[in-house]
Amino acid sequence: MNSNDRVLVIAAHPDDEVLGCGGTIARYRAEGCDVRVVFMAEGITARFSPSEFDTDAVKEKSAKRNADALEAMTVLGVNTDQVFLSERHCCRLDQVPLIELTKQIEDHIREFSPTHMFTHAPDDPNIDHVTVHKAVLPAIRPIKGQHLRGVFAFEVLSSTEWNPLKPYAPTVFQDITDSITQKIAAMQKYESEIHPPPHPRSPEVLQALARFRGAQAGLDYAEGFVLIRGINL
Repeated sequence: MNSNDRVLVIAAHPDDEVLGCGGTIARYRAEGCDVRVVFMAEGITARFSPSEFDTDAVKEKSAKRNADALEAMTVLGVNTDQVFLSERHCCRLDQVPLIELTKQIEDHIREFSPTHMFTHAPDDPNIDHVTVHKAVLPAIRPIKGQHLRGVFAFEVLSSTEWNPLKPYAPTVFQDITDSITQKIAAMQKYESEIHPPPHPRSPEVLQALARFRGAQAGLDYAEGFVLIRGINL
C-alpha cells in the first residue's frame, strides 16, 4: 500500500462497500490513495413490489439510502465526486444484459486507471452480488495497458455467509486495526440497515468478524479477501 495506489470498488448496493471493505478503504485513504466507489444498483426496491417502485414512499427511501452512502463515504474519507450511484432496481441486475454492466465497469477502469479493485465474491447467494462478480470478470481481462495489480473479492455480512455449501474462505488479509472504528461509524450512517445483535449488520457482529479475520492472520482486526488475480503483489 502506497500513495500511488488507486482503488476501485465495484459494489452492488450502498452498504456493500462498507461491509465488504470499509476498513480497507479507510486505510487507503489515510495513505493518500485515490479511491472510487461505484454502485451498480440501488438498495431498496427488493423490499417492494414493482407496482410500488414509482410511489413517493419508495422513491424517498431510495434517495435516503443514496444520501446515507455519501455520508458513509465521507466517514471513510472518500471524496463524494468519486462515488457513483445507480437507479437500477435492487436484486434485478440479472435482468440487465451482462454486457451493459461490464461496459460500465470497463469505462471506470479506463477512466480511473485503478491499481487495485475490490468486488463481490462468486458464491454469494444475493443475485445482484453474484451478477456484479460475473460482470467484473470480463472487464478485468488482462489486456495491454491495464494497470490492475490486484483484484480481490470481499464478503458481505448478511449475505455471503448464507451459503453454507461454499463458505467464504479468505486468502488475503488487510490490517484494519486503525480503521475498524471508521468502518463501524460508516456503517451506522446507513440508518435503515444497522440492527442490534445478533443481526449480522450490527456493530457488535461487524467488530466480531473483524476480530476473527484478524485472528486468522495474527492481527487485532482485519478484513479478509479472496485474491482473484494478482501481479507483482
